Amino acid sequence: MQDIIQHLKSQHLVWQANLTKADSHQSLSSSGFPKLDALLGGGFPAHGVVEMESVGSIGELRLLGPYLKASLSRGLTAFIQPPALMNSLFLHNIGLDINQVWIVTPEHQRDALWAAEQCLKSGVCSNVLLWQEALEIHQVKRLQVASEQGSCPLFMLKPNMVNRLSLPVSLSLKLQGHAQGVSVEVLKRKGGWSKGKVDINFQHHYPQLVISTAVHNPSTVVHFPLANQG
Repeated sequence: MQDIIQHLKSQHLVWQANLTKADSHQSLSSSGFPKLDALLGGGFPAHGVVEMESVGSIGELRLLGPYLKASLSRGLTAFIQPPALMNSLFLHNIGLDINQVWIVTPEHQRDALWAAEQCLKSGVCSNVLLWQEALEIHQVKRLQVASEQGSCPLFMLKPNMVNRLSLPVSLSLKLQGHAQGVSVEVLKRKGGWSKGKVDINFQHHYPQLVISTAVHNPSTVVHFPLANQG
């Protein structure tokens, strides 16, 4: 039995309470949204894998925009295997310097994972974003190690999963769209408990991409013009 436990520990498949205190003191970086920082206990982790689950294209990059902009001075931002062509005007709009952006579009999933691992441990990237449908536990562990080596977090964007496999990630978030922005729910946080969810309002940053609160409010009556009579 002891041998089995030691084997599971070596594979990082056993949670150890005595390691939680050290993990909880990992430096955090503000997301740029005070409500989200409060939900995350301070912000995004300085390294590790951050899992972001959503239906896709509901504002994931707009949510990460302020954080990515604030980390420009620390290095390059790598986008690996994005589901669509990246728009340089959009990247500029969220505050990124396109001269500090790498976009990697490999043909195979194994190449995307290899590229992500190399970027993470290179020491020249401040953030790596990887679009991936599913990962195995051993693959996430390799990415975690690479992230720690290069002190660079990996944001793994994936679709909503019906049968969700619990992966050894530092942070797991679920995103859903709503009228004024996105709703963020913490599914798992290393060194802490889930604290529910919070709505992030994009109305100040992207007023044309949200539904007006006046229109969204069910108590608001919108008057239609009367037809001319006679």
